[in-house]
Parts: sequence; structure tokens; C-alpha cells
Amino acid sequence: MNVTQDILINQIAAKEDIDVATVRQILKSAENIVFGYLASIAPSEEINIKVFNGINIKRKYIKKKKYSKGMFQNIDCPEHVNVKACLSKYYNGQVNQCLFNRK
Repeated sequence: MNVTQDILINQIAAKEDIDVATVRQILKSAENIVFGYLASIAPSEEINIKVFNGINIKRKYIKKKKYSKGMFQNIDCPEHVNVKACLSKYYNGQVNQCLFNRK
């Protein structure tokens, strides 16, 4: 099952009795703000953005390095950042509890 951004926007608009265009504009603004944080702060600084309770985005700096693995020898890997979405253990536990009626 894939839940798209459009589905979420329509559900939020219906549940909160807000215009779909307004919800879309709010989410786009939030997306731009998050991207602004990820793209504008110094690359060597790690960032953790808490999007919702239990859901966050982490950015980690990876230094320039050379590596050799298997047939690939002396490969130059430029400096870069990794950006990942993370779910907390608590959030995972709550989903499992809800799905499987665990107490």
C-alpha cells in the first residue's frame, strides 16, 4: 500500500475542514524549511530535525577518503553528507502494539 502526499493532503483537509490548497501550501512550506536547514548549515555540523513525534531526519557529514574493496582499489570518495529518515524505537513499538494488540 502506498499512501501518497496527495492522499494525506486530502485526508488532512477533510478531517480539519480546511481547504486542500491551504494544506498543500503548509506542507510545501514545511518541506522548504526542512530543506533549508539541511542545505544551509555548515556541512560538518550534524543536524537532527524532529518532523513528528517519533519521526526525524538526520544529516551526517562524511569526510573525503580513499578506500579499496575487492577489485576496486584506491577509489576516491569525495566529502558528502548522508540524509536519512529515522523512526524511534518507541514509535515502532506503538505501531506494533496497535497492530497486534500487545500490552
